[in-house]
Amino acid sequence: MKDQAERLRELMRERIKSEQGYTTNNKAKVLAVTSGKGGVGKTNFAINLAISIKRLGYRVIVFDADFGLANVEILTGTDIKYTIADLIVNEKSIFEIISNGPEGIKLISGGTGFQELSMMSRDNINKLLIEIEKLESITDFIIIDTGAGISNTVLDLAMAADEVILITTPDPTSVMDGYTVIKALNINGYRGRLNVVTNIVGNRREALSTFNRLNTACNSFLKLDLNFLGYLERSNIINKAVKNQVPFLLSNPSSSVSKKINIMALKFIDNKKCDHLSKNLSFAQKLKALLLGKDDIPYDQ
Repeated sequence: MKDQAERLRELMRERIKSEQGYTTNNKAKVLAVTSGKGGVGKTNFAINLAISIKRLGYRVIVFDADFGLANVEILTGTDIKYTIADLIVNEKSIFEIISNGPEGIKLISGGTGFQELSMMSRDNINKLLIEIEKLESITDFIIIDTGAGISNTVLDLAMAADEVILITTPDPTSVMDGYTVIKALNINGYRGRLNVVTNIVGNRREALSTFNRLNTACNSFLKLDLNFLGYLERSNIINKAVKNQVPFLLSNPSSSVSKKINIMALKFIDNKKCDHLSKNLSFAQKLKALLLGKDDIPYDQ
Protein backbone atom coordinates (compact mmCIF):
# COMPACT_ATOMS: atom_id res chain seq x y z
CA MET A 1 0.00 0.00 0.00
CA LYS A 2 2.91 2.34 0.77
CA ASP A 3 4.38 1.84 -2.71
CA GLN A 4 1.01 2.45 -4.35
CA ALA A 5 0.46 5.62 -2.30
CA GLU A 6 3.87 6.95 -3.30
CA ARG A 7 3.11 6.12 -6.94
CA LEU A 8 -0.13 8.11 -6.73
CA ARG A 9 1.71 11.13 -5.28
CA GLU A 10 4.29 10.92 -8.08
CA LEU A 11 1.54 10.86 -10.70
CA MET A 12 -0.11 13.93 -9.20
CA ARG A 13 3.21 15.84 -9.22
CA GLU A 14 3.70 14.95 -12.90
CA ARG A 15 0.16 16.12 -13.67
CA ILE A 16 0.73 19.48 -11.97
CA LYS A 17 3.92 20.00 -13.98
CA SER A 18 2.04 19.22 -17.18
CA GLU A 19 -0.66 21.78 -16.37
CA GLN A 20 2.01 24.40 -15.64
CA GLY A 21 3.48 23.93 -19.10
CA TYR A 22 6.51 21.76 -18.37
CA THR A 23 5.40 19.24 -20.98
CA THR A 24 4.30 20.00 -24.52
CA ASN A 25 2.71 18.37 -27.57
CA ASN A 26 -0.13 16.81 -25.64
CA LYS A 27 -1.97 14.19 -27.63
CA ALA A 28 -4.67 12.08 -26.04
CA LYS A 29 -4.20 8.37 -25.54
CA VAL A 30 -7.14 6.56 -27.15
CA LEU A 31 -8.45 3.33 -25.64
CA ALA A 32 -11.13 1.29 -27.43
CA VAL A 33 -13.25 -0.83 -25.08
CA THR A 34 -14.94 -3.58 -27.08
CA SER A 35 -16.40 -7.07 -26.86
CA GLY A 36 -17.50 -9.93 -29.04
CA LYS A 37 -21.05 -9.93 -27.68
CA GLY A 38 -23.30 -7.62 -25.71
CA GLY A 39 -24.18 -7.93 -22.04
CA VAL A 40 -20.62 -8.44 -20.76
CA GLY A 41 -20.33 -5.13 -18.86
CA LYS A 42 -18.38 -3.18 -21.47
CA THR A 43 -19.94 0.26 -20.94
CA ASN A 44 -19.91 -0.10 -17.16
CA PHE A 45 -16.21 -0.92 -17.28
CA ALA A 46 -15.45 2.05 -19.56
CA ILE A 47 -17.20 4.51 -17.24
CA ASN A 48 -15.52 3.30 -14.06
CA LEU A 49 -12.09 3.15 -15.72
CA ALA A 50 -12.58 6.75 -16.85
CA ILE A 51 -13.43 7.88 -13.31
CA SER A 52 -10.38 6.09 -11.90
CA ILE A 53 -8.04 7.74 -14.44
CA LYS A 54 -9.66 11.12 -13.76
CA ARG A 55 -8.97 10.71 -10.05
CA LEU A 56 -5.29 10.34 -10.90
CA GLY A 57 -5.37 13.90 -12.22
CA TYR A 58 -5.94 13.30 -15.94
CA ARG A 59 -8.60 14.70 -18.25
CA VAL A 60 -10.84 11.95 -19.63
CA ILE A 61 -13.57 11.83 -22.25
CA VAL A 62 -15.81 8.78 -22.69
CA PHE A 63 -17.10 8.54 -26.25
CA ASP A 64 -20.10 6.19 -26.43
CA ALA A 65 -19.71 5.02 -30.02
CA ASP A 66 -22.35 2.32 -29.87
CA PHE A 67 -24.26 4.33 -32.46
CA GLY A 68 -28.01 3.90 -32.21
CA LEU A 69 -27.83 2.06 -28.87
CA ALA A 70 -25.80 4.48 -26.74
CA ASN A 71 -26.47 4.13 -23.00
CA VAL A 72 -23.61 5.91 -21.24
CA GLU A 73 -26.08 8.50 -19.97
CA ILE A 74 -28.27 5.80 -18.43
CA LEU A 75 -25.47 4.13 -16.48
CA THR A 76 -24.17 7.46 -15.17
CA GLY A 77 -27.54 9.08 -14.50
CA THR A 78 -26.49 11.99 -16.72
CA ASP A 79 -28.83 14.26 -18.63
CA ILE A 80 -27.30 14.50 -22.10
CA LYS A 81 -28.75 17.24 -24.27
CA TYR A 82 -26.88 16.75 -27.54
CA THR A 83 -25.37 13.73 -29.30
CA ILE A 84 -23.23 12.98 -32.33
CA ALA A 85 -26.38 13.28 -34.43
CA ASP A 86 -26.59 16.97 -33.46
CA LEU A 87 -23.02 17.49 -34.63
CA ILE A 88 -23.83 16.05 -38.05
CA VAL A 89 -27.42 17.22 -38.57
CA ASN A 90 -27.69 20.40 -36.50
CA GLU A 91 -24.21 21.86 -37.04
CA LYS A 92 -23.18 21.64 -33.39
CA SER A 93 -19.45 21.69 -32.59
CA ILE A 94 -17.80 18.85 -30.71
CA PHE A 95 -17.53 21.09 -27.65
CA GLU A 96 -21.28 21.76 -27.66
CA ILE A 97 -22.14 18.07 -27.47
CA ILE A 98 -19.78 17.24 -24.58
CA SER A 99 -21.66 16.65 -21.33
CA ASN A 100 -20.36 16.66 -17.77
CA GLY A 101 -20.32 13.21 -16.21
CA PRO A 102 -19.62 12.00 -12.66
CA GLU A 103 -16.35 13.02 -10.95
CA GLY A 104 -15.52 15.46 -13.75
CA ILE A 105 -15.27 13.01 -16.63
CA LYS A 106 -16.70 14.22 -19.95
CA LEU A 107 -19.23 12.27 -22.00
CA ILE A 108 -20.11 12.17 -25.69
CA SER A 109 -23.14 10.12 -26.68
CA GLY A 110 -23.60 8.36 -29.99
CA GLY A 111 -27.33 8.86 -29.59
CA THR A 112 -30.16 6.55 -30.60
CA GLY A 113 -31.22 5.72 -34.12
CA PHE A 114 -27.94 7.05 -35.54
CA GLN A 115 -26.48 5.25 -38.54
CA GLU A 116 -23.15 3.43 -38.72
CA LEU A 117 -20.08 5.46 -39.70
CA SER A 118 -19.64 3.29 -42.78
CA MET A 119 -23.11 4.35 -43.98
CA MET A 120 -22.51 8.09 -43.62
CA SER A 121 -21.71 10.35 -46.53
CA ARG A 122 -18.11 11.34 -47.20
CA ASP A 123 -18.81 14.97 -46.24
CA ASN A 124 -20.39 13.96 -42.93
CA ILE A 125 -17.49 11.65 -42.09
CA ASN A 126 -15.04 14.48 -42.81
CA LYS A 127 -17.04 16.82 -40.61
CA LEU A 128 -17.09 14.31 -37.75
CA LEU A 129 -13.37 13.57 -37.98
CA ILE A 130 -12.40 17.24 -38.03
CA GLU A 131 -14.35 17.71 -34.80
CA ILE A 132 -12.94 14.55 -33.18
CA GLU A 133 -9.38 15.68 -33.88
CA LYS A 134 -10.02 18.80 -31.80
CA LEU A 135 -10.55 16.57 -28.77
CA GLU A 136 -7.07 15.09 -28.87
CA SER A 137 -5.31 18.29 -27.85
CA ILE A 138 -7.67 19.20 -24.99
CA THR A 139 -7.75 15.90 -23.09
CA ASP A 140 -5.38 13.18 -21.94
CA PHE A 141 -7.48 10.07 -22.49
CA ILE A 142 -10.33 9.28 -24.86
CA ILE A 143 -12.08 6.06 -23.92
CA ILE A 144 -14.22 4.79 -26.78
CA ASP A 145 -17.05 2.46 -25.86
CA THR A 146 -17.64 0.63 -29.14
CA GLY A 147 -20.58 -1.52 -30.06
CA ALA A 148 -20.25 -5.28 -29.68
CA GLY A 149 -19.23 -7.60 -32.51
CA ILE A 150 -17.26 -7.00 -35.68
CA SER A 151 -19.22 -4.43 -37.66
CA ASN A 152 -17.20 -2.10 -39.88
CA THR A 153 -17.60 0.75 -37.41
CA VAL A 154 -16.45 -1.31 -34.41
CA LEU A 155 -13.37 -2.53 -36.27
CA ASP A 156 -12.48 0.91 -37.65
CA LEU A 157 -12.67 2.54 -34.21
CA ALA A 158 -10.60 -0.22 -32.63
CA MET A 159 -8.03 -0.18 -35.45
CA ALA A 160 -7.46 3.56 -34.97
CA ALA A 161 -7.07 3.30 -31.18
CA ASP A 162 -3.73 3.19 -29.39
CA GLU A 163 -4.83 0.19 -27.34
CA VAL A 164 -7.80 -2.16 -27.35
CA ILE A 165 -9.47 -3.50 -24.20
CA LEU A 166 -11.52 -6.61 -24.90
CA ILE A 167 -14.13 -7.46 -22.24
CA THR A 168 -15.10 -11.12 -21.97
CA THR A 169 -16.83 -13.38 -19.48
CA PRO A 170 -16.25 -17.10 -18.75
CA ASP A 171 -19.23 -17.92 -20.97
CA PRO A 172 -17.79 -20.02 -23.87
CA THR A 173 -19.77 -17.99 -26.41
CA SER A 174 -18.28 -14.77 -25.02
CA VAL A 175 -14.75 -16.18 -25.26
CA MET A 176 -15.34 -17.41 -28.81
CA ASP A 177 -16.86 -14.09 -29.90
CA GLY A 178 -13.93 -12.29 -28.26
CA TYR A 179 -11.54 -14.44 -30.28
CA THR A 180 -13.44 -13.49 -33.43
CA VAL A 181 -12.92 -9.78 -32.68
CA ILE A 182 -9.18 -10.29 -32.11
CA LYS A 183 -8.90 -12.36 -35.28
CA ALA A 184 -10.62 -9.62 -37.30
CA LEU A 185 -8.26 -6.98 -35.88
CA ASN A 186 -5.26 -9.18 -36.62
CA ILE A 187 -6.34 -9.81 -40.21
CA ASN A 188 -6.70 -6.06 -40.70
CA GLY A 189 -3.18 -5.44 -39.39
CA TYR A 190 -3.75 -4.04 -35.91
CA ARG A 191 -0.41 -3.52 -34.13
CA GLY A 192 -1.44 -1.92 -30.84
CA ARG A 193 -1.62 -3.64 -27.48
CA LEU A 194 -4.52 -6.08 -27.10
CA ASN A 195 -5.66 -6.11 -23.48
CA VAL A 196 -8.17 -8.53 -21.99
CA VAL A 197 -10.41 -8.02 -18.96
CA THR A 198 -12.32 -11.06 -17.70
CA ASN A 199 -15.59 -9.87 -16.19
CA ILE A 200 -18.31 -11.48 -14.06
CA VAL A 201 -15.97 -14.20 -12.76
CA GLY A 202 -16.24 -16.13 -9.50
CA ASN A 203 -12.59 -15.74 -8.48
CA ARG A 204 -9.06 -15.17 -9.74
CA ARG A 205 -8.67 -18.80 -10.81
CA GLU A 206 -11.70 -18.59 -13.09
CA ALA A 207 -10.47 -15.24 -14.41
CA LEU A 208 -7.06 -16.65 -15.36
CA SER A 209 -8.59 -19.82 -16.80
CA THR A 210 -10.85 -17.73 -19.03
CA PHE A 211 -7.96 -15.55 -20.19
CA ASN A 212 -5.71 -18.56 -20.81
CA ARG A 213 -8.32 -20.20 -23.04
CA LEU A 214 -8.49 -17.07 -25.17
CA ASN A 215 -4.75 -16.46 -25.14
CA THR A 216 -3.94 -20.07 -26.06
CA ALA A 217 -6.24 -19.88 -29.08
CA CYS A 218 -4.60 -16.62 -30.18
CA ASN A 219 -1.12 -18.10 -29.67
CA SER A 220 -1.95 -21.21 -31.66
CA PHE A 221 -3.89 -19.81 -34.57
CA LEU A 222 -2.91 -16.14 -34.80
CA LYS A 223 0.61 -16.15 -33.30
CA LEU A 224 -0.49 -13.38 -30.93
CA ASP A 225 0.17 -12.78 -27.25
CA LEU A 226 -2.58 -10.98 -25.35
CA ASN A 227 -2.07 -8.81 -22.28
CA PHE A 228 -4.08 -9.79 -19.20
CA LEU A 229 -5.18 -6.42 -17.84
CA GLY A 230 -7.20 -7.75 -14.91
CA TYR A 231 -10.56 -9.09 -13.82
CA LEU A 232 -13.75 -8.13 -11.99
CA GLU A 233 -15.68 -10.57 -9.83
CA ARG A 234 -19.40 -11.22 -10.08
CA SER A 235 -20.77 -8.75 -7.53
CA ASN A 236 -24.07 -7.42 -6.23
CA ILE A 237 -22.27 -4.09 -5.81
CA ILE A 238 -22.03 -3.78 -9.59
CA ASN A 239 -25.62 -4.88 -10.12
CA LYS A 240 -26.94 -2.33 -7.62
CA ALA A 241 -24.79 0.42 -9.12
CA VAL A 242 -26.26 -0.23 -12.56
CA LYS A 243 -29.81 -0.20 -11.21
CA ASN A 244 -29.16 3.00 -9.27
CA GLN A 245 -27.39 4.64 -12.24
CA VAL A 246 -24.34 5.41 -10.10
CA PRO A 247 -20.89 4.04 -11.07
CA PHE A 248 -19.70 1.52 -8.46
CA LEU A 249 -16.44 3.44 -8.04
CA LEU A 250 -18.57 6.18 -6.47
CA SER A 251 -21.09 4.08 -4.55
CA ASN A 252 -18.51 1.59 -3.19
CA PRO A 253 -15.01 3.06 -3.56
CA SER A 254 -13.43 0.62 -1.08
CA SER A 255 -14.88 -2.53 -2.65
CA SER A 256 -12.74 -5.21 -4.26
CA VAL A 257 -14.03 -4.40 -7.75
CA SER A 258 -13.22 -0.69 -7.28
CA LYS A 259 -9.68 -1.49 -6.15
CA LYS A 260 -9.18 -3.70 -9.20
CA ILE A 261 -10.34 -0.91 -11.53
CA ASN A 262 -7.86 1.47 -9.86
CA ILE A 263 -5.00 -0.98 -10.44
CA MET A 264 -5.91 -1.27 -14.13
CA ALA A 265 -6.06 2.53 -14.45
CA LEU A 266 -2.52 2.84 -13.08
CA LYS A 267 -1.23 0.54 -15.83
CA PHE A 268 -2.46 2.93 -18.52
CA ILE A 269 -0.92 5.94 -16.77
CA ASP A 270 2.47 4.21 -16.78
CA ASN A 271 2.14 3.38 -20.48
CA LYS A 272 1.23 6.95 -21.46
CA LYS A 273 4.69 8.38 -20.74
CA CYS A 274 6.36 7.21 -23.94
CA ASP A 275 3.35 7.63 -26.27
CA HIS A 276 4.68 10.86 -27.78
CA LEU A 277 7.82 9.03 -28.96
CA SER A 278 5.93 6.67 -31.27
CA LYS A 279 2.60 8.30 -32.06
CA ASN A 280 2.88 9.88 -35.51
CA LEU A 281 -0.74 10.05 -36.63
CA SER A 282 -3.65 11.19 -34.52
CA PHE A 283 -6.61 8.94 -33.84
CA ALA A 284 -8.73 11.04 -36.21
CA GLN A 285 -6.13 10.75 -38.99
CA LYS A 286 -5.92 6.98 -38.62
CA LEU A 287 -9.70 6.71 -38.59
CA LYS A 288 -9.91 8.88 -41.69
CA ALA A 289 -7.50 6.60 -43.50
CA LEU A 290 -9.66 3.60 -42.60
CA LEU A 291 -12.96 5.23 -43.57
CA LEU A 292 -11.99 7.33 -46.58
CA GLY A 293 -8.70 5.94 -47.82
CA LYS A 294 -5.05 6.65 -47.13
CA ASP A 295 -4.75 9.28 -49.86
CA ASP A 296 -6.90 11.64 -47.79
CA ILE A 297 -4.50 12.19 -44.89
CA PRO A 298 -1.13 13.95 -44.65
CA TYR A 299 1.55 11.48 -43.56
CA ASP A 300 4.32 14.02 -43.16
CA GLN A 301 2.93 15.54 -39.95
